[in-house]
Amino acid sequence: MSENEDVLVEALLQKHLPAPIRIDWDNSVMHPVSETTLDVRDQFERDRVYRVPASRIVIRFPIDGTGDMLKYNARTTSLSGTVGDVRGGELVLEITERELSRELVEARTKGLRDSVSQRVEWANNDLEEFRRNVDRGLRNEYEARKKRILADRALTDSLGIPARSTGNRPPSVPAQRKQVTLDTRRHQSEFVPEPVLEEAIYRDVVQATVSWARSLERTPNAGNKLGEEDLRDLLLGTLNSYWEGKAGGELFNGAGKTDVLVRHENRNVFIAECKVWRGPKTIAAALDQLLNYLVWRDSKAALLVFIRTANPAATIASLHTAVEQHPRHVLTKPDGQPHNVVDYILTADDEGRKVALAVIPVVLKHG
Repeated sequence: MSENEDVLVEALLQKHLPAPIRIDWDNSVMHPVSETTLDVRDQFERDRVYRVPASRIVIRFPIDGTGDMLKYNARTTSLSGTVGDVRGGELVLEITERELSRELVEARTKGLRDSVSQRVEWANNDLEEFRRNVDRGLRNEYEARKKRILADRALTDSLGIPARSTGNRPPSVPAQRKQVTLDTRRHQSEFVPEPVLEEAIYRDVVQATVSWARSLERTPNAGNKLGEEDLRDLLLGTLNSYWEGKAGGELFNGAGKTDVLVRHENRNVFIAECKVWRGPKTIAAALDQLLNYLVWRDSKAALLVFIRTANPAATIASLHTAVEQHPRHVLTKPDGQPHNVVDYILTADDEGRKVALAVIPVVLKHG
């Protein structure tokens, strides 16, 4: 009940679904040519078989992902057979001929690459569609189970009968892969259901912030003259006019002062930090600062980064890399647009509490 939905779903998908497959064609390993024999049939008497001297070469290509995906019969397929075997996380090509040549080896390698690359694309496309269907199914089950548990707890409370604990703790969902883990918390507070409106409000404020950022980008000269606090004040003015005066700057919340805080019915629905890009260390420090502000009920935050570099695209890529390299990073949600807004999941504290983070780049200068 207290786990982040995105983290929970991603952990289940990673544990139970195959991983998309990718062949690392650029890091192949070749075994030296070795002597062997080859059985050939007599061209006149087909029943007669001769064993003749031959040469063999073995080339191995590393596989990233679930290698058995190459054995999967995708919906789109080809009648031609595959040339190569999957062995121990590698795609293996063996060529045995009476005479080997560079031209022959290169032609066979190209044929393998063309054939397997097409099959990899087909298999990964099928897997992605299946993954989306499973994702939807898991989220539906998640919502149904959460609703049922809350209804059961409401019934327990309404009866007014003292409840006795069984002493059994609910099992956590394990995640074997390192990308997404579900932490067992040392001190599990009783789950308090969040208002249904909270996610809608958060998304609404994020969208208003993104719209403000795009408007500022269209008038970069105005933004270039302003410092970090001035830019923050501009954003606050926009949010206050949009959000009925409930946005505030430098308001105490948690262990520090937030740049932007929007409250709704005595709850924080939007907490944000505004930073001017001064390298990846800026992001690490900003995330530490932001996570330090969040109290146990806060589950959503945002980071606005103002960019004044000659190559904004490269800076934005460095920005997102810096977020993913932060030790508290758990998950990058795949549907984000890097130049617009990208959603992340971070661990807020040592007890494993997860928070959603929207990272919004704001380009104020083009080279």
